[in-house]
Amino acid sequence: MSTRLSIIIPTLNAGEYLPNLLEKLFSQTIDDKEIIVIDSMSDDDTTEIARSFGVTVKPISRREFNHGRTRNVAADDASGEYLVFLTQDALPVDDHLLENLIAPLENDGQIAASYGRQIAYEHAYPIEKFIRGFNYPEESRTKEKSDIPVLGVKTFFCSNACAAYRRDVFRAFGGFRGDTIMNEDMEYFYRAVMAGYKVHYAADAQVWHSHNYTLFEQFRRYVDIGVFFSNNPDLAAYSRNETEGIRYILAAARHLIDNNEPWQLPHLLLDSLARFLGYRAGKNYRLLPVKYMEYISMNKAYWLSQEGCGKIKDPEHMRHLGRS
Repeated sequence: MSTRLSIIIPTLNAGEYLPNLLEKLFSQTIDDKEIIVIDSMSDDDTTEIARSFGVTVKPISRREFNHGRTRNVAADDASGEYLVFLTQDALPVDDHLLENLIAPLENDGQIAASYGRQIAYEHAYPIEKFIRGFNYPEESRTKEKSDIPVLGVKTFFCSNACAAYRRDVFRAFGGFRGDTIMNEDMEYFYRAVMAGYKVHYAADAQVWHSHNYTLFEQFRRYVDIGVFFSNNPDLAAYSRNETEGIRYILAAARHLIDNNEPWQLPHLLLDSLARFLGYRAGKNYRLLPVKYMEYISMNKAYWLSQEGCGKIKDPEHMRHLGRS
């Protein structure tokens, strides 16, 4: 029997987050839903907590984890008309998250997916609070192919930390690509938009979500972003990462000064340098040993996989690997 929503949450040692997240999800205004936790062999009580709430638990090995492929595995078991993906550390701000997230899909059949607004936790660093507001503004927006000349790669920007997909379209597209190191959501949005669908940013669908990354963690994250764009030249053609990076630094610096936090400027510069160096290393990953990439990447499992170890040099081949 089908349900209205299937909520899919990949987890790893999520015991700290899961009770609050599941309580928030069960208090949502939409009752017709199922929750699937796909867990990468957690060492803590993640699966016990999930089962105590009566949700479905699907275990996989850590070596099997891949951002796109893992979500596909859970989606294959889902029965909902809409697929909602959340990360374990994203917490709904109110009881209307799911209602507001799927409303655009129900109101416009050409919208293939929507994603919510991420608001930084109160304990987040000042720069992290700014970047969440920079990427997730207060105004909602529908994006389509005609927006590409103005928005560039931002046309396809989204986040599976909080996103909803029309299941029939998701399956027609074959789900997420199974060979990406990250940004499986952006790559899917790219295919949807280029096929004539629209995607929607729902600013009224809000979650608390942020990271206090160290400089090395930020470097490693941007290594993976660089790898992604290196392997997806079609998407990279629309990217203005260097220009966007400068715009971000200037806007962040202005924000810190206006909010009487000028002592954060050195950290902003170091953080931006870590992002830049990581991105450049990732873009040139084929020149570096796999063992080195395994060390500097946030996604070690990728480099143990066929995609990483093979360090595929032909981006055209990458586009045909699909879900496998």
